[in-house]
Amino acid sequence: MKTQLAPDAAVPALVVALLLCLAGCTGPDGPPGVGAAGPAGSQGATGSNGPAGPAGKTGAMGAGLEGGVATSCLSPCHGFNGVVAQFKTSVHYSAYTTYLGTDIAGEWTAAGASCGNCHAIDALSRRAAGVVGTNGGATVQNLAGGVLEYRLDGGAATESTYTGTADSAEVYCTTCHAVTDANDPHKTGIPWTRGSFPQVAGTTPTDLAFIEKSPTNTSSTGTSIGALGSANTCISCHKSRKDVTAYITASNVLTSTHWGPHEGPQADVFSGKGGYQYAGLAYGTSTHQQKLNCVDCHMPDIAANSGVADHSFNPRLRACQSCHAGSTNFDMGGGQSQVRLAMAELQVALSNAGYLTRSASAPYAALQPAELSDNAFALDQARPGGPPLTASQAGALYNYILVARGGGLGVHNPKYVKQLIFDAYVAVVGTPPLTIARPL
Repeated sequence: MKTQLAPDAAVPALVVALLLCLAGCTGPDGPPGVGAAGPAGSQGATGSNGPAGPAGKTGAMGAGLEGGVATSCLSPCHGFNGVVAQFKTSVHYSAYTTYLGTDIAGEWTAAGASCGNCHAIDALSRRAAGVVGTNGGATVQNLAGGVLEYRLDGGAATESTYTGTADSAEVYCTTCHAVTDANDPHKTGIPWTRGSFPQVAGTTPTDLAFIEKSPTNTSSTGTSIGALGSANTCISCHKSRKDVTAYITASNVLTSTHWGPHEGPQADVFSGKGGYQYAGLAYGTSTHQQKLNCVDCHMPDIAANSGVADHSFNPRLRACQSCHAGSTNFDMGGGQSQVRLAMAELQVALSNAGYLTRSASAPYAALQPAELSDNAFALDQARPGGPPLTASQAGALYNYILVARGGGLGVHNPKYVKQLIFDAYVAVVGTPPLTIARPL
């Protein structure tokens, strides 16, 4: 008879037997297996951005900043007192905006006309390159110096014409300065430096400025008024555009209100050479012409703009005060007042002779009392329709218009202006004027 184990004793006995069996069956660990790496799993989705960190402290404004913008980008052109801001106060700019889109602007850039040689945006660069229009391939002598008239085979003096295609009648940066891809900061990223925008007109001591007036009435060489450096650019356009030596003849018929010197003939006055000069009389010049040029008074350096020249072109009183100490306006020593009175006296004489009008079309009226008292001499024009003028009479009218349109009431050359006014009055009236004596 077999012996029976109690249930409570059977379970521990089986467990013990099982453990003994396992202990006896398990051998030592083998070396680790070597298997090929599985393929890389696909990239998981990008997580969302974390919250923005706190803003850093604002740093102090560094040197070389204007309004927080680097002055290398603003100075000297685009700053608050820069060249562009100055230019927008100039007559050059106001003339551009006044006539923009008008028929006048179209005339000023019309190919085949003479206007574009000064008024077109590329006027000076084309003239400097010798590109103007002439009849029969004639050559304009001293074109680079400013002369615009020429003669073909000994014929009459003729104005050269504009042959460009500009659609902008504006005297602009690129009119006076040679700005190219190689020196334009907008394209190179290199800040402007003094001299990096050379002038189109020559500025060396051998580059001479010329007005139209020629030594004889059979040539169109013009007359040199010297090497004026940076002012050569001004002279290129601010002159009469008429060779007075050939323009005034023995008999002069006034067929147009445009007879006489063009607007803005400052160079003819400043040089002391551009007026009609009567035979047997001596003509002199003032200290201004002997020591100064256009840029000295119209383009002094602006300290607040890196010392760059003023591009408003407005005359600055401080430029005069080094010689005229204590002056508070341009009427220094009463010079402008005297010239104003003398011009008014000459204006009456010319109007009484029938030479002046402000009418835009025929019939051309003589100057009216209000026009004879407003001192707006530059508005006066030649009055067509009268009998021919002698050379002496035409010379008087020419000189009056020259001084009137030359501006400044004699400032550009006080001595020469007074001589021209005095001689003009005598030529028309036959006696000296009451308001002025002829300077020696």
